[in-house]
Amino acid sequence: MPSRRRLLATLAAAAGAGGLAGCAGRGGSGFSPGRESDTEWPLPGRGPRARNYAREAVAPRTPPGERWRASTPQSVGRPVVAADTAFVPAKDAVYALRLRDGEERWRGSIAPYGVAVADGVAYATGRGEGVVTAREVDSGEERWRVETPGDFATAPLPAPTGDAVIVGDTEGRVAALEPRTGETRWSFEAFTGVYSLAARDDRVYVGTTGGEAYELHVVEADDDADGDDDVRSVPLWRRKLPGTVRALSASRQSVFAATFGGGVFRLATGPAAGRTEWRAPDAPTVSGALVRAGGLVVAAGSDGVAALRAGDGDGRWRVPGDPTAAASPAVAAGDTLYAGIGGSIRAYALGGGIGVGPYRADAERWRRDVPARGIAVADGALVVVADDLDGDPGVVVLE
Repeated sequence: MPSRRRLLATLAAAAGAGGLAGCAGRGGSGFSPGRESDTEWPLPGRGPRARNYAREAVAPRTPPGERWRASTPQSVGRPVVAADTAFVPAKDAVYALRLRDGEERWRGSIAPYGVAVADGVAYATGRGEGVVTAREVDSGEERWRVETPGDFATAPLPAPTGDAVIVGDTEGRVAALEPRTGETRWSFEAFTGVYSLAARDDRVYVGTTGGEAYELHVVEADDDADGDDDVRSVPLWRRKLPGTVRALSASRQSVFAATFGGGVFRLATGPAAGRTEWRAPDAPTVSGALVRAGGLVVAAGSDGVAALRAGDGDGRWRVPGDPTAAASPAVAAGDTLYAGIGGSIRAYALGGGIGVGPYRADAERWRRDVPARGIAVADGALVVVADDLDGDPGVVVLE
């Protein structure tokens, strides 16, 4: 907690800048706690646009208790939650754990990189092997398994239209797989390995290890002579950015891209052909996710958390991190942001606490010593995969 002197100084600075009213509303402190306690988090970014935000979800705003914990091999990706089940991509398998008590429902035989759930099916991409699998959520029965030219550094992405599962491998191949059979509907070859994906409507956004960002337009032509739809992807633009594109988040007019060491970009989409609308060069290097909440874009990593105004990239608030330690992808729910930094989960007020501009008091709501590798918000709780829970890796649910 800040001292009384620090708090008064912050309030005085706010008054001198025109009062606290200046930081309210969208993009400032105009966030409300969530009201729904039965929400899910079915994709690593929660939805295809990869906003990493559940506005309606109840989540811990004060130091939480523990619902349960379970030992699993170390996780290599982010957990997702659907159908009252937490899906954990661990080193040796996908583990499906009952959300109520952590009991194992089934495990899928793949060394996964990531997992995503849509329409009762859990899709997983392989780490160290070129394979994609689809399993029934209820039983774990394998629906199909497809081999690919390369392995993966990003999770599957069920398309917003519901007619494809998009995957991108380390060889640079992006493919849309038919959800029932795994057959390829269309494919596209990027110059370097795929590291991030996002989608909206009939557009797919691709980020690569070589720093390219792409916008693909999925086009369905008239039926051919065999009566089959001819579906293909048309690249609208390619943009070279200064470093691996570690995260993408799609909006209707723009796509936000976080790069390794090069900051965060807002890029125009469609006819504007990837033009830079703004760049925040000093934003933290994110750990695999951008958070878009209200009028904010939040970048979080080992070197701290920065909330930027989505419209122009101006900084709203910032807190330091721990550059010597690992960080997990940040997520947000209601009016709270959660990030694993330096061996602990940290919960921040999305509005940045009390103050104006970067000068804030009470931004941090609570902190818990858990070395989080990934976090999801569901069922009124945080589902956390951690490298060390009393000496072993595993999963803990905090509420």
